[in-house]
Amino acid sequence: MKCVQFRTALSARLDGEPSGLPEARLDKHVARCTGCQEWLDRAERLRGQVRSGAADGPSPEWSARLLARLDEERPGAQAPAER
Repeated sequence: MKCVQFRTALSARLDGEPSGLPEARLDKHVARCTGCQEWLDRAERLRGQVRSGAADGPSPEWSARLLARLDEERPGAQAPAER
């Protein structure tokens, strides 16, 4: 089995989904493979960063840009005036 398959299983496990592999086999591979250990460490850090950012929600500026864009794309909407 190749590392890409183990990493796919690790990704599923991080997302709370079935990994498709026995947990002991997955853990044994990660314990022996420095590449997959590093991949898992990076994935866990990224997951933590995404979760902490999601807790705050989007910035007010981002929300304003999104709402303006949605208004522009709405059928029958007027194009914004040139400045």
